[in-house]
Amino acid sequence: MVSDTIRVNSSRRVTRVSSLSTGERSLISSLSAASGEDSGDPKRTSRKKKKSVTSATAVKKKKKSSKTKKASTKKKSTTRKKKDDAADSIVLEKKADVVKDEVFKSAEAQKSQEILGEIQSGEREMPDWFFDEYQEEVLAVQEDDSDPGAIDPETLGKWDESDLLDKLEYEFDPSVEDPNDLTKSRFEHVTDVPMDDDGVERGYDPIFGRSNPIDERTIVNPQDSYMIDDSTRNDAMVEPTFPEGDLEIKYNADITSFRKSLKIVETYVDPYLNMEVPRHVSKWYGEPESMSYPDKPPEENFFTPPDQITKFDTMTPHRARKTAIQLARAKNNEWMPAGTSVAFHNARTDIFSKLQLTVGSYKKGDIDPVIKSNIEPALNILGNVVELLEIIDGTIFRFHYHGLIKHKEGMAAWTETLIRDDCGVECTNVLFETGWRKRDPYYDGGDHWFGPY
Repeated sequence: MVSDTIRVNSSRRVTRVSSLSTGERSLISSLSAASGEDSGDPKRTSRKKKKSVTSATAVKKKKKSSKTKKASTKKKSTTRKKKDDAADSIVLEKKADVVKDEVFKSAEAQKSQEILGEIQSGEREMPDWFFDEYQEEVLAVQEDDSDPGAIDPETLGKWDESDLLDKLEYEFDPSVEDPNDLTKSRFEHVTDVPMDDDGVERGYDPIFGRSNPIDERTIVNPQDSYMIDDSTRNDAMVEPTFPEGDLEIKYNADITSFRKSLKIVETYVDPYLNMEVPRHVSKWYGEPESMSYPDKPPEENFFTPPDQITKFDTMTPHRARKTAIQLARAKNNEWMPAGTSVAFHNARTDIFSKLQLTVGSYKKGDIDPVIKSNIEPALNILGNVVELLEIIDGTIFRFHYHGLIKHKEGMAAWTETLIRDDCGVECTNVLFETGWRKRDPYYDGGDHWFGPY
C-alpha cells in the first residue's frame, strides 16, 4: 500500500494522493519505486529520472490529445446543430414566402374581380381607350372559357379510349353503311357516259383507263339555293317578283320545269386541267378498308400433288418440327418439287419444236460454207467463246455463246461489227444462244439452278 503522503526526489514537498486522479497516482507510485530501488547508482538514477519524466510528458500529451478530441467533437456537434438550424430556418422562410405569395395572389385576384365587377356595374368609370383595347380581350377570354365545346389545351396530344370510337369519313363498314351507294341519294346522276364519234368513252386511254371527269357520280339535278328551292323556300321572307295571280308565275314555272327536265350537266373549265369539270358530283369516300386478309388454304401455293402433301397435322410436335427443318434445308421442298421448274421451261419452249424453229435452242441448222469461210477472221478472233450454229437467209448468224452472261449483249454487238466491217459480209442480226443459263454461277458464286425466269 502507498502511504497517504509520499516524498518525491527529496524535494521535501508532500502531496496528498487521495486528492489526485488515478493516472497521477500511478505516475507518482512509479516514480517513488524507481527512487527507492536505484538510490545507490547516480547514473542509473538519472536515467530512470529521465524515463519517468518522458513517461510523464507522454501521459500529459495523451491527456491533452483526448481533451482536444473531445473539444473538436463538441465543436463538430455544435456546427452540425447550427447547420441544421440554418437549413430549417431556410425551409421555414421559403414556406413563409410561398404562403405570402398565395395570400398576395388571392388578394390580388379578389381585388381584380372587385374592380371588374365595378366596371361592369358602372360604379367605376373608365376611359374610352380601356374599352377599345382591353375590354375586347377580356370578353374574348371569357367567351372561350365559357364555351363547352372549346378545345382544352391540356388534352391535346393525349389519346384515350374515346378516340377509338370516332371514325373518319373514309372508315366505314360496308355491311352496315355504304356512303358510296348512289341508290339512296336524293339526286339524279348521269346514266349515259359521253361517247365520241367512234363510240369510245371520252377520255378513255387503253393504258391508263378512264379519265373523263363526267362519270356515274355526276349530279344532273343539283339543289337550288335555299331561297328558291321548293323544300326550303319561304315566300313570306322574300319580296314577290310578280303580283299574286299574274300569268307570268305559271309561265316561269313551266320554263323552270322544262330546264330541269333537260338534265344538263353544269360544268366549268378547270384552270389546272384546262378541261370541263362537272360542278356538282357525289363525293367518293374510297373503297372500304380491309381489316384482314381473306382466308386461304395453306396448300394454295404448293406445287406438290394433293396425294403427296406432307401431313403435319398427323405428326407429333417433335416429328413435325424435324420434318419442317428437313424440308426447309432440302434442295427441292414442298413448294418447288423436283422437275417443276424444268417442266415450266419446257412448256415455254414447246412452241419452237411444234413450229420446227431452231431459234431459242442449241440445234444446228444450215450453214453456207462460202459465208463461213468469209467470216473466218471473225471466228478466229472470237475463238472458243462462240460456236456457229446456223446462218439464216445469209444475213442472220446464230451462235452458241459460252462467255459470261453480263457480256452477252456487248459481245453480240461486237460480233456483228466484226462480220460487217472487218469481214465485209452483210449482217442484219446476231443471235447468241444461252439456253436456260441466265447467270454466271462459277463467276458470282451462285447456284447452277437457272431460277424462276
